[in-house]
Amino acid sequence: MSETREVEAKGGPPAAPPPSEPPPKGPGLGCMVLVLLFGLAALTAGVVWSSQLRTAAERAYGAVLQLAGGEAAAPAPAEAPKGPKQYYTCGMHPWVVLPEPGDCPICHMKLVPLDPAKFTGQVTINPVMTWDIGVRTAPVTVGPVTRVIRTVGMVDYNENLVWDVNLKVAGWIEKLHVTYVGQPVEKGQPLFELYSPELYTAQEEYLLALKGKAAAKGIDGGAASPELARMEGDLLAAARKRLQNFDISDGEIAALEKSATAAKTMTIRSPRTGLVIAKTVYEGMRVETGMQPFRIADHSKVWVLVTLYEYQLPFVEVGQKAVMTLPYLPGQKFEGKITYIYPHLDTELRQVKVRLEFDNPDLFLKPGMFATIELASTLAKDRVLVPREAVTDTGLRRVAFVSLGEGRFEPRDVRVGAEAEGGMIEILDGLKPGEMVVTSGEFLLDSEARLREALAKMIQGNLAAEQKGEAVAAPAAALRSLPQDAAKALSGVLEGYFQIGEQLASDSMDAVAAPARQVAENVNALLAVEIPDNPHFWHQHTEVAEIRGHALELVAAMDIEKAREHYADLSVALSKLVRATGVPPSYPKAVEELHCPMYREGQGGTIWLHPAGEVKNPYYGKKMIGCFDWRVTLPVTGAPPQTATPAALPPAPAVPPPGVGRQHQHP
Repeated sequence: MSETREVEAKGGPPAAPPPSEPPPKGPGLGCMVLVLLFGLAALTAGVVWSSQLRTAAERAYGAVLQLAGGEAAAPAPAEAPKGPKQYYTCGMHPWVVLPEPGDCPICHMKLVPLDPAKFTGQVTINPVMTWDIGVRTAPVTVGPVTRVIRTVGMVDYNENLVWDVNLKVAGWIEKLHVTYVGQPVEKGQPLFELYSPELYTAQEEYLLALKGKAAAKGIDGGAASPELARMEGDLLAAARKRLQNFDISDGEIAALEKSATAAKTMTIRSPRTGLVIAKTVYEGMRVETGMQPFRIADHSKVWVLVTLYEYQLPFVEVGQKAVMTLPYLPGQKFEGKITYIYPHLDTELRQVKVRLEFDNPDLFLKPGMFATIELASTLAKDRVLVPREAVTDTGLRRVAFVSLGEGRFEPRDVRVGAEAEGGMIEILDGLKPGEMVVTSGEFLLDSEARLREALAKMIQGNLAAEQKGEAVAAPAAALRSLPQDAAKALSGVLEGYFQIGEQLASDSMDAVAAPARQVAENVNALLAVEIPDNPHFWHQHTEVAEIRGHALELVAAMDIEKAREHYADLSVALSKLVRATGVPPSYPKAVEELHCPMYREGQGGTIWLHPAGEVKNPYYGKKMIGCFDWRVTLPVTGAPPQTATPAALPPAPAVPPPGVGRQHQHP
């Protein structure tokens, strides 16, 4: 370009004209520098202050570029969401989940890939397999919540329809018209003929009173004296009343008036229609006043007595419908109602009697029969219901599996209400009408869902490798106080023991004998101190002698593997002692008991004691320096028990159940 300009200046041939007008020039260099400085200042202020200022800076930046003749840069495309991160686990120790491939820090097996997308709590099963394992579904429905109480009752007489035939006079049974129990009788039907001197006298008195009234009309047919007529009438009424009081019917009295002769016997008739349920007399038998020769009951209505437990009483009330069936008459139902709930409770059986009443026009129901009773009550209408087998009760929660179609199932936490008739249960929350729930095979789904849910929580939360194991507190020590000399000796035992552990954790045997000898010497000093209020304490805790013996074995040990064996035995004995005495309050660090699941794996692992802080496994050293799966903080002498201590915390050296202070650690 400079060469061309030089040629033109020297008078050379002119340059060819451009084919078209040149494009407009862009902004000058100074303007561009100004724009860039302004934009950088705006962006810096936005980062420091707020997103609002960033938005304003971006707008200002775009406006300045437009004024300068440029164009605002397009916003940077959003970063594409990353796919699920790959994790790796150990087939032997599934709680080990690491973000990088490698070896298991416990067993040193190769880690295998773990797909986190599968572990969301949902379960996917091949539709063909769902048929093979027997997975069945049922719809979530809406209906009434009906509670049905089933119990056994006994048919009994209706006590309102039972009558006794009693004698008002003494005498003899001359003739029986009703001769057996169970014989039906009608009202007014003759029952028996009774001879009674007292009854015969009453007949004679009535006839005399009747004749006296007739004679009182007057002598020689004259008019009767009013006073005499009144007296004779009173006598006749009194005699008639006496016969009626002896249960002589009006018909019998009319026959007596007609015959004008006292009968030897009088007929006693039935007061009601029914069946004879009791008979105590025979022909020729003498009977006394107040005796009950017959009892008659009407079977057209019967009672049924049932017993209910006290927790069932809120579901019954007087007037409630009852349905009765007989085991030997299938298909036939009798309908009745509750007529009375007895006011007292059997304190031994915790039961209350309830009385039902049923019509018995055909006399099919016999007193003494056993019957099955159903008492139904509607607790609520239009409630969400599912089959009872669709809800799995884990003890802490209730779970139902919802079928999402195509072999996919989702576990749902549900709140349940009352149990309904037909094997249904009310759902208060967690399910909607129309959804399909699993009613068979849910236990297989539940076990799979639990595994996936646990892994999902592990992946979505902090990795086990990044978590810090927290120790739970052991129960309080047996001793409430420790003499100063004993505390000093026990501190010496712990200090020597921890020095041995440090050496073994560093895979060294160079300085094991001296601290082991220190442990033995401090045990001797400890045994020389008498425990106040418990002079037999050292006789009861023989692990003290075991500590001394294992310490002396460590003094003589020449091989590190042998030393670790002696150290494991020493740890078990020392743990028992410290749990009984407690850690001396003057000891500067908290003492924890840790469990290694790999050492002595055939015995469930073993334990060791460690001062609180960085974990150093003495059994595997640098190979697995941070390996443990649970730890417990040992109690301090005289310290109160911790409220957060799990009730099921096992004594040393037992392994606590999963979930109690359990946390695997590795480097």
